[in-house]
Amino acid sequence: MITSLFAGLGRRLALWGALACAFAITVWVLIRRGRLEAEATLAIRRAEARIRALQTSKDIRHDVQTTDRAELDRRADRWMRD
Repeated sequence: MITSLFAGLGRRLALWGALACAFAITVWVLIRRGRLEAEATLAIRRAEARIRALQTSKDIRHDVQTTDRAELDRRADRWMRD
């Protein structure tokens, strides 16, 4: 009678232990996956910001090179005044 009680308790304990282990592994996988997705999203946002900055720089450089000298002087005077 005592041995059957311990055998039943052992099976029950093994079941709960296995469920707890499965739950812990699931939580760990979800946290790791979320972290990796967040890092990927951040990398994409940084790349997009860099592309926007390079495009803005290119546009400004083109604007300065195509504008005549008198217009550039007028803009510089207005900018220094403000």
